[in-house]
Amino acid sequence: MQYSDAINKELKKQGIEAGHRIHVEKDGQVFEGLLMPKSSGDENTLVIKLDNGYNAGIAFKGAKIKKLKGEIRKKTAKLEKYRPDAGKKNITILHTGGTVASRVDYETGGVVASVTPEEILLSVPELSGIANIKARIVSQIMSEDMEPEHWIEIAKVIKEEIDRNCDGIIITHGTDTMHYTSSALSFALQNLPIPVLLVGSQRSSDRGSSDAAMNLICAAYFIAKTDFAGIAICMHATPGDEYCFVHPGVNAKKMHTSRRDAFRSIDVYPTAKVSKNGDVEFFGEYPKKGNLKFSAAFDKNVAIIKMRPGFSYKELEAYEKLGFRGIVIEGTGLGHAPVNDIDKFTKEHKKLLEVLQRMAKKGVIIAMTSQCPYGRVNLNVYSTGRELQNAGVISLAMLPETAFVKLCWCLGHTKDPKEAKSMLTTNYVGEIVEKIDPRVFLF
Repeated sequence: MQYSDAINKELKKQGIEAGHRIHVEKDGQVFEGLLMPKSSGDENTLVIKLDNGYNAGIAFKGAKIKKLKGEIRKKTAKLEKYRPDAGKKNITILHTGGTVASRVDYETGGVVASVTPEEILLSVPELSGIANIKARIVSQIMSEDMEPEHWIEIAKVIKEEIDRNCDGIIITHGTDTMHYTSSALSFALQNLPIPVLLVGSQRSSDRGSSDAAMNLICAAYFIAKTDFAGIAICMHATPGDEYCFVHPGVNAKKMHTSRRDAFRSIDVYPTAKVSKNGDVEFFGEYPKKGNLKFSAAFDKNVAIIKMRPGFSYKELEAYEKLGFRGIVIEGTGLGHAPVNDIDKFTKEHKKLLEVLQRMAKKGVIIAMTSQCPYGRVNLNVYSTGRELQNAGVISLAMLPETAFVKLCWCLGHTKDPKEAKSMLTTNYVGEIVEKIDPRVFLF
């Protein structure tokens, strides 16, 4: 366990280990439950699983701990040796983190990663009837800790699995930055010969409302039953358990912090929907088998900034001084920024325009997107947009997150700003939404 020395000393003194039932008194409140292993967070915080299934974090300082008698420890189920079926497709599950491919360890009450086919099938036995399962760990990190270097490592492992003739890949990934990774892999692995689906879970595997199993099952069915080839995200389509959506890797966005149907295809319709019984319905054209073009390179000297009332040109100058090569702006509305000198309160607005122009002349690529989730950027409607264009700002009809990843990718492949700008405005994998699907609606 990764608890502090003070906590470990007290636990050792009382003979308490992870999985033991304990009584904790703190500030007049009483908590009882299973002591959880410490995997993240403050080392001075005790974590216990309450009887209602939720975890509670309790600051150790001032807390009184007592081991309860008569706790029952359930033994971990026996894992039978997995035997592949030659008549089924072969799916590799790559672990990068998150709880989607995890299981409950009944000895400790904790959620642990399923890292072998046997463990995965213990958690989601339905998978054995869909495909042959292989498992491999790429990393075990929270998705908010993902770096562009991780994208490259994942891309390399995917290529290795393709070279080993697997029929499809499921990547387990935390949901917070899953759409960044799906965009990165879409540019790094163009013309894929197989399907690669990123799957996450909004609810932990130890909760009755967990979406982990169904998301995995739907992803496996989609791989096993279709000729789709490319990068996509497979997640719940509704709050219930009716079906999942398969979202294009460069057009998806996480739209809610906790709902199971948090992911949406933005300005395009989902690629398909998949029921938990294996029925698949496509909504239009979709990518099919191609000849892989591997191009995993990203430059981290790219920033994404959000325009707002009170934004100062000095914030942009900071990136200029640090030598950043690219800036993605989340503009307001159609793609605007505060660049107009109107009255005594807006006198510095023109300085923002000056900094943008100066950076653009130095070869810094500055792209404009919109902070509105839906709709196109258009810098030709108002004078503000035209001034931004004259200063060298490029209009991009894509999600800000996708634009950020793409600019990292472009600058990772060339030092020439003109070439990078040409790449940025070229539609490689459907990231530039040329026509908004009329069926798209807000949920």
